[in-house]
Amino acid sequence: MTNDRRAPRPEIARSRRSILDAAERLFGEVGLEFSLNELAHAADVGVATVYRRFPTHDDVVHALHERAYEAFVAVFDSLEDVPDGWSGVVGYLERSVATMNAHPAFAAAARRMARIDPASTRGHDLEARLAVHVRRAQDEKALRADVTAVDLVTMVAQLGVLSVLPEPARSAMSVRQLCFLTAGLRAEAHAFGDAGERVAEDLARLHALAVQEPFAGRSDSGAS
Repeated sequence: MTNDRRAPRPEIARSRRSILDAAERLFGEVGLEFSLNELAHAADVGVATVYRRFPTHDDVVHALHERAYEAFVAVFDSLEDVPDGWSGVVGYLERSVATMNAHPAFAAAARRMARIDPASTRGHDLEARLAVHVRRAQDEKALRADVTAVDLVTMVAQLGVLSVLPEPARSAMSVRQLCFLTAGLRAEAHAFGDAGERVAEDLARLHALAVQEPFAGRSDSGAS
């Protein structure tokens, strides 16, 4: 029996790349809400070509998400020979944020994929690779003991919102926020408290704040 999982022909691979490059450019102009006709025009290919490669808009989003996954695989590959755990943690944060800044569509595609395919496990293998750096940094007493790989992934996702800023403000603000983040991640910062010791109390406080009347106590609330 022959294996049908062959690599796409070079011309197909090239057209897919050009279409996805165009999708990233369009994202910078209009967000993810572009039509496949608009995508064909931006990629300078026929509409039929776009529909052959990506039958639906969700297929485009899925391909962008896969492109992001491959970029993050490269991030972790670049960290294989770091000298210590802290270098792995900071290297992950810096390289990941740089990738997100270079490809603003990645964060939006990840958010959309969470709705399209909430059961997907794509990327869980990278979380496991990150956990190796986290454990190593904690064993070396460089990283606070209450940090998890999920925390670091969440931090990168949060910094993804900076993709709405134009350059150079996007990268400048990313560098500034990374300075604050890495300072708080150091082992000595743990002396100010464990991030998980008051979860129930903090959740209750945030819930109370969320349900407060937005103008409660203000003189312009309409009370006579």
